[in-house]
Amino acid sequence: MDADNLNPILLNGPTLPSFASLRERNLRTLYGDTKISEYINNDKSPKGSVDEKIRPLVNLINLHPEFVTLSSCSGRVAMFDPAGSCCDDHQLESSTTRGETMRIEESDNTRTQQPKEAKGTDISGKGRGKWIFVTHDILPDLGEQIIASLKQAGTQRLLQTTTIDTNENSTITFKHEPPLLHIAASSLAAGKKLLHLAKSTCAMRESGLVVTDQRVTVEIRTTGTLLCLPLLVQSGILQPNEDFLMTLADIANKRMVQNAELLEKLFHTIQSELFEAPNIHQTEFHVSFEPLPSLNLWKCASVAISPRSNNYKAGDYVEILAFGGQGTGPIIDDGSNTDAKVPSCRRWDAIFRLSRENGTWAKSWRRLPIARKVDSETMLLNTSAGSFEVNRDTFFGAREGHTACVLPSVSSSSSRDDGVVIFGGRTGGPTSPSNDLFIFKLQDYAQGVIGKPVDVRGSPPVPRFGHSMNALTSKQSDNLLPLVVVSGGYSGQVALSCIHTLSRSFDSDSHNSHFIWEHIVDMPHPRCYHTATVVHISQGGDELFVFGGMSEPDDPFSSAGKFLYTFPIQRGDSGASKRIIIREDSNLPESIGAAACSCFMPRDKIGMMLLSGGVQDEDNRCRTNEEAPFHIIKWKLDANDNGTALRPERALYTVTRRERELDLGSLAHHNILNLPCHFGASAVLVGGGVPSFSFGQSFARSFAINITSARDIREDNRSKTHRARQCSQTPAEPKSIQTQNNKNATEVIYVAPKNAKAARLELEKLGYFDSRYKLVKVEVNENDGGKKVCIGLPITQHCKSLYLAEGKEGLSHRLESFVMGLGKEESSFSSSHMSKMANRAN
Repeated sequence: MDADNLNPILLNGPTLPSFASLRERNLRTLYGDTKISEYINNDKSPKGSVDEKIRPLVNLINLHPEFVTLSSCSGRVAMFDPAGSCCDDHQLESSTTRGETMRIEESDNTRTQQPKEAKGTDISGKGRGKWIFVTHDILPDLGEQIIASLKQAGTQRLLQTTTIDTNENSTITFKHEPPLLHIAASSLAAGKKLLHLAKSTCAMRESGLVVTDQRVTVEIRTTGTLLCLPLLVQSGILQPNEDFLMTLADIANKRMVQNAELLEKLFHTIQSELFEAPNIHQTEFHVSFEPLPSLNLWKCASVAISPRSNNYKAGDYVEILAFGGQGTGPIIDDGSNTDAKVPSCRRWDAIFRLSRENGTWAKSWRRLPIARKVDSETMLLNTSAGSFEVNRDTFFGAREGHTACVLPSVSSSSSRDDGVVIFGGRTGGPTSPSNDLFIFKLQDYAQGVIGKPVDVRGSPPVPRFGHSMNALTSKQSDNLLPLVVVSGGYSGQVALSCIHTLSRSFDSDSHNSHFIWEHIVDMPHPRCYHTATVVHISQGGDELFVFGGMSEPDDPFSSAGKFLYTFPIQRGDSGASKRIIIREDSNLPESIGAAACSCFMPRDKIGMMLLSGGVQDEDNRCRTNEEAPFHIIKWKLDANDNGTALRPERALYTVTRRERELDLGSLAHHNILNLPCHFGASAVLVGGGVPSFSFGQSFARSFAINITSARDIREDNRSKTHRARQCSQTPAEPKSIQTQNNKNATEVIYVAPKNAKAARLELEKLGYFDSRYKLVKVEVNENDGGKKVCIGLPITQHCKSLYLAEGKEGLSHRLESFVMGLGKEESSFSSSHMSKMANRAN
């Protein structure tokens, strides 16, 4: 547990007058100063020091200026003999009464000096009796020590001469006690906050508040691991017997482990709720999350496509496509059936899309229609990687555990011709993997075309699912060009270690291309349900990073290692390199079902990999990676004997407190996709989840992730400060900003005035409304010479493309009933858009 570099979150309640002096006195007693440092082991408890196991938690609480600890105990195993003499010499002077491991006087007036002979009474707290055994540690020989202490107590009873105090039939109490803390709070609000964390988050439900005019004391306690039972020693015979006592000792040790876990949970809860992450000036990146509609599918394959067109800048328009998967699927709100039930969990053969246009995401996913065959079963599919003949007779079908990636472009063409390759997957039970290869293309914004390539050469990979597939980054036009790399997976019987490339070969006679499979190398350890990403490091070279995974599919806790990478995958006619370098990184989790992608921040010239989610194997306990669901791994170039290689490093980042509280859901078997952007880096979390059997499915939530470097934030803040100073010193002159009278042509759909509001809401929900423009009132001449008034609603280019491709039937069912036609009108900028323009001008 570490509490360095934390900034306390102040609750700002009315501070009690006595709190400042109490806090200063207690800190000086513990540390010799008001600063948190090494213990001086001079507190007023009989033990004289704080338990080692609870010291990090005590330090953390004392770091917060609105709290100070009064007493603490990390939990203990103890035995009390009411017939023992409380004045025996040297009787467990290191033992303590419950809650007095660190006892600090409440005020100078309450300090008392107990006579030495009364120390036993102070320890027992009963006026008589004796603690015959106390430990705050997990002891391998706890059973033997308990038995020895009981026998010694029985012997001492026989030697006693006072019949009142030496009743041989009186029982000895065995106790296991959970952790206990007493904490003074500066205000009632601070005390309530800490009590809420203890009771609600850490389930320490027996905790409470003691409130007086002078003090607010928080008692943090639980009886969840409490154990108390009587033991008997008669004439040297133990009741129960020694076998029972050995079992009792094992139970007590296990509960001591639970005590340690409870302290750890309480530490992290207080750290996350009462302290901020390190200041942005101490971190490298700032991360924000924007909620998106949930996909409700796990083990699906997803890609992000952005058009390369003169109509859009990079990142202005993005399509997220999700292929197949297992789950209930997204909630598609098209107004066609308001009473529709939530679909059952099943394996899907559908393609879903989620679009972003001019920075605005659609309100829901939509099912993408697939173009029907026209004349023949085969067609020529033109993609950025080449032209391929495909057979459209077979759809990719319901499957999960497959992969998809966008084919890299072999030229600088600006047309929208991104092709997507889909490989493998499970089409039935765990013994039904496939090695199917499909090509998909989004056509005219409105529909998809998919088919199997006709000409595929080389030795294809064995059927598999749970593998990874990544696009390579070259834009060369070599005759034999590796396009994607496939690694690992599960064959239905064993995990796989092979790595294959899928290359494109160009036929100069037909001007078409075909695919070639090639097995290039094996990983040192087989793995499936891992994740991988490719980083372009130099001309003609890519580097494949592979993270986590499992090596034994029959054992869900078998980790295939934290981190390894292959170096490099060379491009061009020479094929791929077969050299491989293994690197373990102890800072990365051994995750199963995680996701990774690569991105680059051009302004800062920073390359990074984003690693998200997964299930961790930690001390043989499999759990969703909730504590650190998102990692930024930046990379630097290093020179070694083999040439230039990447050296990955964990990067520090911070998120706002509101975003730390976001529930990412069951972030396993999902996708993280890099998105193009103008500033910083951007990605999207899509899909994910786990089956919960009788409890129902648990799905991950979708988010758009925006990453900004701390340097850019500091420079932006300095720039704003500088502009503010200039404005305060020099009267601002009016700037020439376009007024609302300046009209701009925009695409609109026409609706009746009575339907304008409902149609606008529907457009906004689908992400089709262009909020940059105002609504337009239009007068239309009718056949009888009269005029009819209608409203023009500004729409996005995507909406226009759908309308042109499919008519108004291509829109939602509700919009179809509203729309009267499509056209172009002159419209003024909206007030919100004018405000944004003014901010940019300033």
